Amino acid sequence: MRPLVSVMMITYNHAPYIARGIESVLAQKTDFPFELVIGEDCSTDDTRDIVFDYQRRFPDKVRVITSERNVGATQNSVRTHAALRGTYMAWCEGDDYWHRDDKLQLQAQYLEDHEDCVLVCSDYDRLYVETDERVTNYFGTRPKPPVSNPRIEDLLHGHGGILTCTAMSRLDLVRSITEADPFLHKSGHFKMGDTQLWAELLLHGRAHRFEESFATRGMLPESATRSRDPEKEMRFWLSNSELCVYLCRKHNLGEELVAKFERAMRRRILRLALLRRDNEMGESFARAYKPLGHSEKLWLAAIRYPAFGAVFSLARRLKQLGKAGLEFQR
Repeated sequence: MRPLVSVMMITYNHAPYIARGIESVLAQKTDFPFELVIGEDCSTDDTRDIVFDYQRRFPDKVRVITSERNVGATQNSVRTHAALRGTYMAWCEGDDYWHRDDKLQLQAQYLEDHEDCVLVCSDYDRLYVETDERVTNYFGTRPKPPVSNPRIEDLLHGHGGILTCTAMSRLDLVRSITEADPFLHKSGHFKMGDTQLWAELLLHGRAHRFEESFATRGMLPESATRSRDPEKEMRFWLSNSELCVYLCRKHNLGEELVAKFERAMRRRILRLALLRRDNEMGESFARAYKPLGHSEKLWLAAIRYPAFGAVFSLARRLKQLGKAGLEFQR
């Protein structure tokens, strides 16, 4: 029987967490059939054995997509997505899980009842795995919660509030969007996994967010979006700026918005060059972007002259600490 919902789970080296995620999907109480399709990318820990054990025990619900060699996160996602069979698709990555056993039922029913809705999501909990600290209903704790009916512009500004492990969409629409622009969605050029998909979905209809928390996001010290390595983290945010510029130009969102994200991209290029002490990168920036602003000239001086760079970095750090202190006092 064809499932109504396909759950896509991408995993690599998630042995401590993957069973919890799988169990949370299998525990869903629905009045319709669903499947869990796991993309396992040749993990070097026990993840592979764990997911195949679940496929053996639950052959009617669990399918594993893998290969004999590691293909990387993007291609693992592409091949897993191609194997989905449902009308709707939901996401639950290998280090996340669902703590509501009615998540699939509520979200699928909403999409069934509202044809104008292209995406449903929810609030979520954050679980910091190193300390076991949990932040419940994360969006509800924010001074400025995400907008309730986000547009593409809200998403690009970081106010969309769509988290992968909470989301469900219409599979045919997702496929038509990703196949229409393989560079954006399948090439791996951008380090974002789903931001571009959410953005283009919002051009086809509205999103609905359940205010309750349906899922728990595992906050690992190292992941695709978080890192202790400042260079790796800055490369991620630089890619984010580049993505925003690409989407603004593709969908004619206005030169003012393009200029804003281009300024952010320029700042992040300079910050990355300073972190790497990469004078060649700084000189390439100076040739590519003219005229240079006053602050950009200071950044270039910090990149060119190590002694000045050390003082410049210290001054920036003290300024950041001062801002954090003022925020704490408030």
